[in-house]
Amino acid sequence: MFLVVGSTGILGSEIVHQLRAADKSVRALVRKTSDPEKVARLKSLGATLVEGDLTDKASLLAACQGITTVITTATTTASQTPGDSIPRVDQLGTLQLVEAAMASGVSHFIYLSMRTNIPDCALNTAKRTVEDRIRGGCMAYTILRPSFFMEVWLSPFLGFDYPNAQARIYGSGENKVSYISGFNVADYGVAAVERDTGTHAVLEMGGPEAISQLDAVRTFERVLGVSCRLEFVPVEAVRARYDSGDPLQKTLGALMLGCDRGDVIPGALDLAKEYGVTLRSVADYAATMRRHSAGE
Repeated sequence: MFLVVGSTGILGSEIVHQLRAADKSVRALVRKTSDPEKVARLKSLGATLVEGDLTDKASLLAACQGITTVITTATTTASQTPGDSIPRVDQLGTLQLVEAAMASGVSHFIYLSMRTNIPDCALNTAKRTVEDRIRGGCMAYTILRPSFFMEVWLSPFLGFDYPNAQARIYGSGENKVSYISGFNVADYGVAAVERDTGTHAVLEMGGPEAISQLDAVRTFERVLGVSCRLEFVPVEAVRARYDSGDPLQKTLGALMLGCDRGDVIPGALDLAKEYGVTLRSVADYAATMRRHSAGE
């Protein structure tokens, strides 16, 4: 049986969906505060629900009983409830999950981490600390290190507001990024399930091409048939956020600086071929958004 932690998130729910489509037995960890609609969707997929929290060690031990593989995509960066923080949840909480998995005899731990070219911040510290503990443990592991998610960084959430024909650019917008689809990250996570015997893998993942923020705007303009107004956020403004004393704001600033610097992954196509993943391009993503806006 597989335990998915972060199952109500976009990535985690897609992993549950794919595992259930392959007729795998899935246990999904949900919190008391989880969105009821998202919980209901997991249940409709046929997942077994278990209530727990990364900050509650006893609940993690219970959730890990009888589990062969843990897949965790949980993070507080996109949504936080009172008391949540990156150090408390992403770092200490995930470390508790690793310990619970080892204590319960889990054989394979699949962990969503992040690229190492992001400036120091709370999330970077959390990811590296958890990676070190996983590597020092007794389980086989697969560490996923994706580049920037196109569904996040090329979305209205961060100012890439294609429905209103405007786009926010962090820095110059000229450096290239191997934007990857979150659905492809889910593909890798599920593919890694089949490689659980003796696996010690760190996957540096990117999309099929490296393009700049400005290239991404041009792609959307071409696919959607619009002309976007550009809003440039100077690097100095991003650094001001990075210099914030708040761990979340500093982390967001660090990610924005990383996006401005660029993130090219030369071996992305070879890795996708090895794992049987069909990579989605930014143009594919833009076409999907066009169909959604048309109600198709």
